Amino acid sequence: MQPQMITKPAFTVVGIKIDTKPMSPEIPALWGAFAPRIDEVQGISETHVSYGLMGPFGESMDYMAGVAADGTGNLPAGMTTWEIPAYTYAVFEATIPTLSEVFGHIYNRWMPDSDYQPIMDVCFERYGETFNPEEPDSPVSIFIPVEEKA
Repeated sequence: MQPQMITKPAFTVVGIKIDTKPMSPEIPALWGAFAPRIDEVQGISETHVSYGLMGPFGESMDYMAGVAADGTGNLPAGMTTWEIPAYTYAVFEATIPTLSEVFGHIYNRWMPDSDYQPIMDVCFERYGETFNPEEPDSPVSIFIPVEEKA
């Protein structure tokens, strides 16, 4: 499983953020709370695309369910912004049922053998135009910020 390397400019995500642990049942519940409110976000810059942001990692992590937006004024109640810096990303493909397996592959197999090391900042899942939460095999892209090893 080799990633595609993509350079992505900085962008802003608007959504609902929680403090949780990886693979927690709180994450799907957060999506259940956010998805019906997507239309409340002003200035959505990518239609039919959403993001699951994660980081920093430690005992717990922040996780945000959100959408990319150009304008961040007049935030809906209970929502916040997360600024994502411009980075080069290693992008891996997964599905909801394989997320844990793919993250394990990235950090335990691919990263140690690659010419890259992770940048300890936000990584994210991108749920693109073809994603359908009702279909388990719907594609999800995992973006890991990386830099070449010294």
